[in-house]
Amino acid sequence: MLHTVTRSPFQSHSLAQCLQFICAGDEILLLEDAVIVALSENIYFDLIKNIGVKIYLLEADIIARGLQDKCDKDLDVIDCKGFVLLTERHDKHMKWA
Repeated sequence: MLHTVTRSPFQSHSLAQCLQFICAGDEILLLEDAVIVALSENIYFDLIKNIGVKIYLLEADIIARGLQDKCDKDLDVIDCKGFVLLTERHDKHMKWA
């Protein structure tokens, strides 16, 4: 399953809720304000870095927030084409907002 999270964990519980339902083989795409999680100096990054699923960040949202050089390098940054490929790879999708 592909899980997309759009809200900052500092403003919403959507990331925490998402993490409760993660299963092996799932992937997470952080979009919009959720990309703030990629800053390695916060408690939410510690929650996601060792959960055992692949985590992606949308490049356009990182750029829009000026975080290009501040995101942890262990997370994969994808463009819109990569987003489409993720949705094609997963027959199920859950949006956490």
